[in-house]
Amino acid sequence: MADFNSLNSNCFTITGKNREECMDKLFQRYNKNFQIINFRTVFKKGIWGFGQKEFIEATYQVTNQAYQPSPSAPVSSSLSVNSAPPVFSSPYQKVDPRAPVRPRSENSFVENRDKILQSSNPTVTSNLQIGALSKQIEDMKKNLETQFEIIKEQTSIAPDHKNITKIEEILEDNEFTRNYIKKITSRIKSEITLDLLDDFNYVQECVLQWIGESIPVANTLLTKSPRIIVLIGPTGVGKTTTVAKLASAIAVDAKRNKDKYKWEPRIRMITTDTMRIAAQEQLSRWAEIIKVRVDKAENSEDLEKLFASYAPNSDYIFVDSSGYSPNDFDHILRMRQILDVKNFNEHIYLTVVAGVSASDLDNIIRNYETFDFKSVIVTKCDETKRFGRIISVLSERNKPVSWVATGQEIFKTIQPASKAFFLKRLTGFNVDAHFIEKKFGSADKELEVSE
Repeated sequence: MADFNSLNSNCFTITGKNREECMDKLFQRYNKNFQIINFRTVFKKGIWGFGQKEFIEATYQVTNQAYQPSPSAPVSSSLSVNSAPPVFSSPYQKVDPRAPVRPRSENSFVENRDKILQSSNPTVTSNLQIGALSKQIEDMKKNLETQFEIIKEQTSIAPDHKNITKIEEILEDNEFTRNYIKKITSRIKSEITLDLLDDFNYVQECVLQWIGESIPVANTLLTKSPRIIVLIGPTGVGKTTTVAKLASAIAVDAKRNKDKYKWEPRIRMITTDTMRIAAQEQLSRWAEIIKVRVDKAENSEDLEKLFASYAPNSDYIFVDSSGYSPNDFDHILRMRQILDVKNFNEHIYLTVVAGVSASDLDNIIRNYETFDFKSVIVTKCDETKRFGRIISVLSERNKPVSWVATGQEIFKTIQPASKAFFLKRLTGFNVDAHFIEKKFGSADKELEVSE
């Protein structure tokens, strides 16, 4: 490479995606008749300061006068003919002692300082440019926030619209959870236009439809024989009565619809309730009405023997379990161990009362999940008029309802669950029953029984 003193004092710049691209451009134009002085990182601004891209800028000098760049060359002059050559960072390059010393003002000092820093350290260049870019972005951010607030005021639905407030009050009166109500009001604001929001009949129909869609309902039809149905749940929820109701419903249906059956359903009952002395006697009294025997299993071995005896010649085997506090983990675990029978293939239903609080129901579901129950039976539906708690928690937990029960009588007081059953029992909505039936069917479903 030629000595610095023999170089022309003019300096030029060229940019590329990287150093290699800069060098390629220079070789194409000058062959080997150039000398690189410095590389630095630069940014090219996009529209409004966005989309800036990083490039490499090469500062160079031409070592042969015959190769001075033409106006069409892809380069730009960074220093005038009379300018002094820059200070180089290479130990093999020297400052021309013939360069004139010029007086500098405070502004020119700052400018030259930045140029020197940028030439010697690409990081400084980036920091300076990032600082300028940050200010541009901050200004744009403030402007966009102002514009967004204007648009929001013009297009959003006021949170205190009278019909939204009215829906919230109805949902609160039905004791839906706060989280569930929030989801409903969010849907109103995002899916119902301001014009339609003024029509309360339309709004409440939409809300009822959304509530119905959120209610998970299980299929109660069991096909594999023997159908083993196990009821679990806290004390006092009516598991024993519900076992009798389910067995009675099957027996009554068989008598009324003999064409559906090849033979009369063979039903067995087993109780594992060792806590209540009268549990077996209570179940036996109801079982006598439909001519079904009740056996008792105090442990897993007893249950296994009874299952082995019943399985070959039974269509339905009902198991009534002990009731414990949902916080009594020891007894709940022991009860789960009793059900640990080979090839049992049971269908486990968590039994809860309709009037349970939302927090208690959530706790019950969480603590009984060790049973891996697939659906829920809701009992004592005649003892409450507030079904929002049940709907909210089961929806949030995605636990489907299989059966609903009302009253103490074992006949005609249990039915497969339906969305319409719960929707028709919500208060405060002034919607024709035909609307609910058209969307979700009848509230009174018939028992489905498979041979």
